[in-house]
Amino acid sequence: MATVLHAPHPWPAITAALRSRGPRRVAIAYLDHTAPDLLPLRAGDQLVVNAARPAVRAHATSPTALAHFLDVGVQVLSTANLHTGLIVTAEKVIVGPASASHASTVADETALITDDPAAVAAAHAFLDRLEDTAVVDEVFLDSATAIWQIGRVVPLAGIGSRARLEHDFLPTPVRRMFLRHLHDYTPTDDETSQVSPAPGRGGPDPRYRTEWVREDSPGPDRRTRLEPGDVVIRISDDNTRLDPPAVVDTGPHRIPHTRHALAYRLRARTDLDPIAISDAARILTDRGHSNPRLHRDHRIISASLRAAVLALWRLCVAPRLQ
Repeated sequence: MATVLHAPHPWPAITAALRSRGPRRVAIAYLDHTAPDLLPLRAGDQLVVNAARPAVRAHATSPTALAHFLDVGVQVLSTANLHTGLIVTAEKVIVGPASASHASTVADETALITDDPAAVAAAHAFLDRLEDTAVVDEVFLDSATAIWQIGRVVPLAGIGSRARLEHDFLPTPVRRMFLRHLHDYTPTDDETSQVSPAPGRGGPDPRYRTEWVREDSPGPDRRTRLEPGDVVIRISDDNTRLDPPAVVDTGPHRIPHTRHALAYRLRARTDLDPIAISDAARILTDRGHSNPRLHRDHRIISASLRAAVLALWRLCVAPRLQ
């Protein structure tokens, strides 16, 4: 028997636990358009949400996400009193965030995953006792879509906010950093309409810039996929320069009419310039980091190397990594 607490970014563990055999039952109050990626549900699964008028009007629950789950054969129910995150698989219970959304992936969240049989039974009993549930069908969706169109986003941490509610450029601490060969990308109108504007009051913040990039051949291991909040350093196509650190703002978005390509929006500071890989390698070697592999795509696991790489640009946040 095992019980593990995942924090402060539990969604990769939640999604992985959901990729199991047998029907799954999920009760998560709020969903945005990224929920189908976070919750890989299949035909025969059950999903209970809060898709009541106030939740939809506040853009806390997305009709687009509900429509996706209906299309793949998930039974979708709604109850206005739901405010929890509870997932039951054939062998495990996950107690976690009440929102399956991009906002939840960048907020500080927790999830407890256990295979305790008593917890599994108690979770099923809770779901069985839920009252005042309405079946989400096409008629329900038409009404929800109309309500959504006259509503507005409520910027609450973990529900409606599109970025962490803080002013630091880099996440603190930096837990995942990648070196990547990425190409410039021009997003489609649909992609730009589904993401929020760049952070800033009254318009874009002049201290930062955003850019869209594409990854044509992402690896098969989802643990190496870029996620919102990751720090990524682009390697130039000719393997001579490193771009300044950037933070993954949104993504991954599947690029239409391609087999595997993914798109991301990055956020970077405007006052930092690229550096030569030869200079970076020399500095890192002098500081005791032999063979930093700056020409290759990989995740930088070592916390000390992450701090040393950030220090190449003399970022004021580098000491926080210790």
